[in-house]
Amino acid sequence: MNVYLIYGNDYSLIKREVNKISLNANDVVKYDLSVDKVDNLLDDASCMSLLDEKKVIIGENALFLTTLNTNVNHNLEYLFNYVNAENHDNIIVLTVVTDKLDERKKIVKLLKQKAKVIHKYLIEDKNLNGFVMDEFKNAGYKMDLKTANYFVSYVGKNVDILVSEIEKMIVYKDNNKIVTINDINEISSRGFKDNVFDLTDAITKRDFKKMYECYNDLMVLGEEPVKIIALLGNQFLLIYQVKLLNEKGKSNTEISQILNVHPYRVKLALETDFLTYELKDILKKLHDLDFGIKSGSLDKNHALEDFLLHL
Repeated sequence: MNVYLIYGNDYSLIKREVNKISLNANDVVKYDLSVDKVDNLLDDASCMSLLDEKKVIIGENALFLTTLNTNVNHNLEYLFNYVNAENHDNIIVLTVVTDKLDERKKIVKLLKQKAKVIHKYLIEDKNLNGFVMDEFKNAGYKMDLKTANYFVSYVGKNVDILVSEIEKMIVYKDNNKIVTINDINEISSRGFKDNVFDLTDAITKRDFKKMYECYNDLMVLGEEPVKIIALLGNQFLLIYQVKLLNEKGKSNTEISQILNVHPYRVKLALETDFLTYELKDILKKLHDLDFGIKSGSLDKNHALEDFLLHL
């Protein structure tokens, strides 16, 4: 079965799983199922790739699998029949940022039976050290608990950034499989959340002078574009989700509870003047940037700057 369902509260972890599945694919197509019909995705999945190889078709924001929904009229019977048919050449990946699916729905029950379901549990701060140690262990490296504690305090608690720094460490330590605090001081980049939040704030306020000042500061500090893209993605995803829920008539309090964020962050998100279609476009561009840099098809030193130039 070439159908995946990936869900959880941490967008970074979901995105990482999607990247693993699509990394070696040359034909990757994305749909936003909060606005696009699942019918269109399935029509696409039923056609062979022009490159004569497997396509990966990603359906983000599959809110119809939760208790929430959009006004999109999805043909779920079509999806039900597609999943039941089982024999498909192309790969479908459905994703949704939520910790709970609507288990009462017929399509959810079927996907849990037939699809490859991946639930990415939110990693609590207290478990980040263990996560880091496991990631190094799985790659064949050794790191003790004291060093893992230091790594998290040095790099920061954003999972996508932690993973990026782990990958960087693995490249540098290719000939020596034991990671030390000395290595972290020499190789890793110190956490830089405040600078990126300033950059995000400048973008949302369309303050281009401030935006370029923040960007130049980050470059002078030698920060990795992939890390900047990760935090920008998290920030803009939150704004996008808040705007969507607001359009559905949800109150600020309800949005705060649904997304499990502080009410003040909801208030700030609603104060931005980006429309949902603009936010969707920004998220797509950030995803393409992230994928392009990690796959080597984009130059990391120019890709982010080009993105900012064309906002």
